[in-house]
Amino acid sequence: MTFGSFSGYSATFPLLIRELYTTQFEGGPDPLKYAFLGPLVGSLIRVIMGIVSDYTGGAILTTLAGLGMITGIVFGIAGGYFNPTSLDQFPVFVGIMLWIFFWSGTGNASTFRQYPIIFKHNPRMGAGVVGWTAAVAAYGPFIFSSLMGQAFKAVGNPIPFFIEAAAYYFIATAINWWYYQRRGCERPS
Repeated sequence: MTFGSFSGYSATFPLLIRELYTTQFEGGPDPLKYAFLGPLVGSLIRVIMGIVSDYTGGAILTTLAGLGMITGIVFGIAGGYFNPTSLDQFPVFVGIMLWIFFWSGTGNASTFRQYPIIFKHNPRMGAGVVGWTAAVAAYGPFIFSSLMGQAFKAVGNPIPFFIEAAAYYFIATAINWWYYQRRGCERPS
């Protein structure tokens, strides 16, 4: 939900700008002028939230990260920013994407904080989970670009992709809350 989303959105952010705004509207923005903003926000907030998660615990921030990304997607779909009718929508689109990057970076910090706590009785397993998570998340760019490409091919916009992403975030957030955050949970972290 977090690191895979960060890497996936990092790869697809300039493509989204190009497909939604540059090719659709005369005088559209140059995607390469904005491509670095999302990864910059996500990376910086990951460092800051790493410190915060040391004090608050990872589970609460992971839940907030999931809810934050869902909120960004809902706002993007409801406001028409993922299927724009005007170039005037572009600044808000960028703001929504930076919001999603912010929360994916927050989730990166919080989930990597959770692993040592969840696996405190077996640190080797915890280290293995960190490595496995990073390896799986490395597929984010491939998965995101493939699914977004299918959405564009099917309906001409990324809305189906974002609906699926929001559903996935909801499930992942619910699992996190159930096992690691709620009162009386199996492994509070």
